[in-house]
Amino acid sequence: MVAIKSPQINKRLYRNAVLYFIKYCNNQYLHETKLNKLLYYLDFISFRDYKKPITGDVYIHQQYGPVPSHVDEILASLKKDGIIDTKAVAYKDGELIQFELKNEKGIDEDVFSVEQKELLKNICDEFGNWPTEKIVAQTHLEAPWFYSKPYEIVDYAYSRDIDLFRK
Repeated sequence: MVAIKSPQINKRLYRNAVLYFIKYCNNQYLHETKLNKLLYYLDFISFRDYKKPITGDVYIHQQYGPVPSHVDEILASLKKDGIIDTKAVAYKDGELIQFELKNEKGIDEDVFSVEQKELLKNICDEFGNWPTEKIVAQTHLEAPWFYSKPYEIVDYAYSRDIDLFRK
């Protein structure tokens, strides 16, 4: 098992990855659940290709797919720092959280390597216009989520079975 039990969170990369997705993938489809899936692809594809996740977070098997365990802390700090704002919007029988980038100077894309920038762009290009339900369904078809048990850590070892963006 390759699950990272004690995450080594890279807050600088994590914050900027979240901001990147809000800046470049932010449309009517980007809500909290979809953001979680974009981060999942970022980390798991990075682990597959370079043996290291970008954010350093661990992912938990939840009903709607893998969820990064520290994303709420990152979002709260970005909101507290005035870089983003969030608002709840009605959706079906509940609500979704939408994001607004309030201060574009808060994002530092120079923290990413060339390979990381390429992966971020590829993820936005591929999934940017996907509705949340479609990206959730996609994660459920892949080995990392499929072979993990509810509420347990999703094993990075299964990232080798993700076929997207293979070199």
